[in-house]
Amino acid sequence: MVDIEAPMRTSLLRLALLGFTVIVAAGACAPKTKPGLAPLPRSSPAADALYQQAERKYQSGAVAEALALFNDYLGRYADEPLAPSALMRVGAIQTQLGNGAQARSAYQLLVARYPDSPLRPEALIETMGSLLREGRTADALARSGEALAAAGIPVQQARVLTLTGDAQAGSGRMLEAVESYTRALKLAAAGDQELIVPKLRAAILGLSPENVRTLSAMSSDDLPMDYLLYQAGMLFAREGRPQEARLLLESFRERYPGHDQSERVEKALAELRPAVPAVARSVGCLLPLSGNYQSIGQKALRGIELAASMHNAAGGAPVHVVVKDTESDAGRTLQALQELDRENVFGVVGPLVHAEAVNREAERLGLPTIAVTQREGVVGVGGYVFRNFITPAAQVRSLVDYAVGTLGVAQAVVIYPDEPYGRTFMGLFRDELAAKGGQVLLAAPYSPEAVDYSAVIKRLLRYSREVPKEGRPERREPREPAPRRSRHLEEKDTELVFDFQAVFIPDEPKKIGMVVPQLVYHDVKNVQLLGTNLWHSEALIRYAEAYVQGAIMPDAFFGSSPERPVQRFVSAFEETYQERPGFIEAIAFDTASMLFEVSALPEVRSRRDVAAALRRADGFPGATGQTRFDAAGDCDKELHILTVRGKKFVELK
Repeated sequence: MVDIEAPMRTSLLRLALLGFTVIVAAGACAPKTKPGLAPLPRSSPAADALYQQAERKYQSGAVAEALALFNDYLGRYADEPLAPSALMRVGAIQTQLGNGAQARSAYQLLVARYPDSPLRPEALIETMGSLLREGRTADALARSGEALAAAGIPVQQARVLTLTGDAQAGSGRMLEAVESYTRALKLAAAGDQELIVPKLRAAILGLSPENVRTLSAMSSDDLPMDYLLYQAGMLFAREGRPQEARLLLESFRERYPGHDQSERVEKALAELRPAVPAVARSVGCLLPLSGNYQSIGQKALRGIELAASMHNAAGGAPVHVVVKDTESDAGRTLQALQELDRENVFGVVGPLVHAEAVNREAERLGLPTIAVTQREGVVGVGGYVFRNFITPAAQVRSLVDYAVGTLGVAQAVVIYPDEPYGRTFMGLFRDELAAKGGQVLLAAPYSPEAVDYSAVIKRLLRYSREVPKEGRPERREPREPAPRRSRHLEEKDTELVFDFQAVFIPDEPKKIGMVVPQLVYHDVKNVQLLGTNLWHSEALIRYAEAYVQGAIMPDAFFGSSPERPVQRFVSAFEETYQERPGFIEAIAFDTASMLFEVSALPEVRSRRDVAAALRRADGFPGATGQTRFDAAGDCDKELHILTVRGKKFVELK
């Protein structure tokens, strides 16, 4: 089970591993029958051919054609074995097309016509999901009993319980939702648990004081009450709700003496002080906790939770965090922002994706919002929208400052992938170097699919000349240049020197592992290699260790930095989650910490005050560097400058 409080380790984790997944493969070859058993029904060749034609269209993305073919199949071959699979496909396609009623009709037809089909539980589950997407929580709950009874394996049961919890939470029945999500966690596969945990957190934080009292006295039955009391109590403690935290943790202490977590509970109870008059300020978060970007959202949530815990533990005015799942969808992101506005939050952390869908609405609402995104066009719409991220412009500015000011680079060349990322960095580097009095002698693009870079590299050789190697007599008579192969086989008494001092390559590590060795092969040596933050990856060491020694790159987060804000964050994160944090966790932690800090200031009494406080001249120290916001709301960060030494990255600045 994925934990809400990371150190919590109970037997539930072992129970969750007992779940298994059954895959129904439509159209697969029938297994051999055992003696005495009736053979499995077989499709007629014509029916099978039509189904496979429909399936190919579906897999290729031609959903309208696939829908017509599946409906044709159902009209002609309703008694064939693949008819239930065809109905599931019709339901899925209608869902994609936004036709919820038609999708449910397909699922309900499967349930009614094929009651013994192994796909019946899936049809019931999809029906619940379809109703919830339309906000029909009561109708979804009415079908939960049948769906749970039909679910034959733990993974399906977990899905039904999760949807039941969604419906209960949507109806304001938070205590029932907590029970459903907890039961779902007990049954879910490890990957699905990460999606349920944020829902359980939100449901716990939505409990009323009366709900909390009921929870503290609830009997175990089939619920893991030790897990639930501990997690809920610790969560309330982090969220600045000491009365609820004490009630739950004291119940845990009384009911489970000698528990593995007893020591932590005693420590938490000792740290909980009586509620102070300071009023908790609510801060919202817009995170993609489901959908295509859920892995990023989950990482960011950890950073935000840690920031809230550390802020509230420090005393003073506590903050209350309200998390909204944007579902990786632009429309839902806008809807969630408006919900946070109605809940009177002081400010918003996020969004991470689709920030452009909400920036103008945030400005209209006068709601301070700090987007955590690299996307351009987010800020500059007014006084309430900010951005905190490592941008291409910030990277290039820090890199060129160091290259010119410390390394003495005056001329450079750029070789770059001919795609938006490469073209963006090439243009920024050229302009920034020119602004510092330097010059890009050559900017040479290559195809993103290239594996041979010799043509591009040979263009660099125009800016080179041969000189005798140190300790060898200068050749006075020119000679015909030897072919490239023979030049590398013979012992060379000359070497190339270049008119430029640096080569900038804005590409990812795997490509660098192909480009840089070819630079060396063509004798492009003794020049400074410069890269972007993509180079700050163990993959760079794996692909190109011998060739990138001394290479320079910028980054906003370096976990091994000796700087106190970095070490404070890394130490707390590792203690809480037992793993090393990455950039997303760090940038989310810093963003939340800034907003928590200014929201809790006694002189800050309104959203306008929050926006003004974020623009303070001295900025905010953090794990991702000192951060200030300019007049447009964009961040101005002091980035780390890193280099490669052996198999490690080392901070230079």
